[in-house]
Amino acid sequence: MFPELHETFILRELIALERHGVDFHIYSLQFPRDPITIDEAIALSENKTSYAKLISVASLLAFFKTLFRHPLRTLKAIAKVIWWGKDRPQEVIKNLAVLPLTLQFYQMGQNKGITHWHGHWANIPTTACWYLSQIYEVTWSAAIHGEDIFSKNNFLAKKLDDNAFSVVCSGYFCNHLQTELGLISPDDVHLNYHGLDPRVTQRAPNKHFNQRAPGDPIKLLSIGRLVPTKGHDVLINACAILRDEGIPFSLQIVGSGPIESELRALITQNELDEHIELRGGMAFADVLDTLEAADVFCLAPRMIPGQPPDGIPNVIAEAMALRVPVVTTRVSAIPELVEDGVSGFLTPVDNVAAFAENLKRLSEDPTFAKTISDAAADKVGYRFDQNRNISELLDLFRQYVPGKAVS
Repeated sequence: MFPELHETFILRELIALERHGVDFHIYSLQFPRDPITIDEAIALSENKTSYAKLISVASLLAFFKTLFRHPLRTLKAIAKVIWWGKDRPQEVIKNLAVLPLTLQFYQMGQNKGITHWHGHWANIPTTACWYLSQIYEVTWSAAIHGEDIFSKNNFLAKKLDDNAFSVVCSGYFCNHLQTELGLISPDDVHLNYHGLDPRVTQRAPNKHFNQRAPGDPIKLLSIGRLVPTKGHDVLINACAILRDEGIPFSLQIVGSGPIESELRALITQNELDEHIELRGGMAFADVLDTLEAADVFCLAPRMIPGQPPDGIPNVIAEAMALRVPVVTTRVSAIPELVEDGVSGFLTPVDNVAAFAENLKRLSEDPTFAKTISDAAADKVGYRFDQNRNISELLDLFRQYVPGKAVS
């Protein structure tokens, strides 16, 4: 789906590719489910994106036309999906359902002169690209962001063995794919961090550490979808400890999601309604304004089997770039960016007391908080440099598919 509200890192990549002169077109397998509020996303969705229904006269015609022209290749691809995916039968149905739309998009791509296909995410988008390689023998590559890679997934390994190369957004994910899937060529999986949004890098040089006046409440901020994996409940319970210890604070939680009512109930249960505000979703510019005004950024991610894991939440990198001290959890790829006690604080997953203690330390020691924020800005400025990371991606295209994806 393009655009997806919480996948702004993909939007940033597309903007950077456009800025580097790459001619591309987006084929979205679903229609957007949220209003499009970012100007660049509106422009790309209107000028560079194709949408179509999953099943339509056009997609069925594309399917039967392909079946007539390439019957053996098409039937063989379908058989592979069923056989290789038998450990995940529900996914087999999704993978088969997307075939007609994929073939419709291929015909549309031919008219635009598409020479290489690149799929974001490990699930259906890479299946669509894989279909095209099997039936039309086109080249394709994958960008993997964590979903569907930690549970048994035989088909994923087969797909990645058949592509030109893959990029992964964190060392943690990259190592897993290279060592745990039994790939034929694990060296064709490459680490490629997301770059910071240019609107962040434009603000960062002028952003200084927020120096609170003595006795002022510490302004806490959390940004993330209201889903269990983000750990907002840990932060709310940690705030109850701060309140009980007499530490003045306020907390804003920015985001929307299915557990909003549960979080509101938890806030009321802890008698924190005067201290915590759920702000809902925001436009990115407003998010940055809110982030710059914060004293501490807090996020307590956890990994839950069967749910998409966080790699390095982009908002953590954005907070670090804007010199807002970060308190988060030691999970997934976050320690690649946040070094405990040096560029932020890492707490054990679901450890409410430890989370509260780190918030308390930053509240009581602003000098130390400034030291951490300066170190964080230096680290993220190098690791999440958009130009450097997009140049690495373009070099991979040139290496693996010379003359096709990038000329």
